[in-house]
Amino acid sequence: VIGAFADIIQKHQVTYDEYRVLKQWLIDVGEYGEWPLWLDVFVEHEIEKVHYERKGFAGTKGSIEGPYYVPNSPKLPAKCTMPMREKDKVAPPLIFKGQVTDLDGNGLPGATVELWHADEEGFYSQFAPGIPEWNLRGTVEVDADGNFEITTLKPAPYKIPADGPTG
Repeated sequence: VIGAFADIIQKHQVTYDEYRVLKQWLIDVGEYGEWPLWLDVFVEHEIEKVHYERKGFAGTKGSIEGPYYVPNSPKLPAKCTMPMREKDKVAPPLIFKGQVTDLDGNGLPGATVELWHADEEGFYSQFAPGIPEWNLRGTVEVDADGNFEITTLKPAPYKIPADGPTG
């Protein structure tokens, strides 16, 4: 990383004024507590790309976990409804279904699908006050043929806070 910074400084002939702006921005990211957000938004997709390439481009490309992932969500059966509050049930419903397969297209029993998303206002459980701990979070265990069907609600679009340095 330091070598890459040095290469950028040399390639673009960074001035002291530009360096001071960068330095203050880096400090601001830390003071706003946005390093996990910034890394997830601007770096993690490259890590995921390297991970996928190491697999030899086999199977489905992964997706980043993002800043709102929480491990060990409750286990749910292959056909289920995500845990949600009564007030969440007024949002438009969403049914997410599919099949987890091996590279030959055979169902993969024993696989799990982790799903977590925001409510209709864009808030995530464990990151916003007043939301039950595992609201709209679950680890779904597929059936013997690798199938799953999850009933949930249509989440709000993912938003990056615009009031901090990452936004």
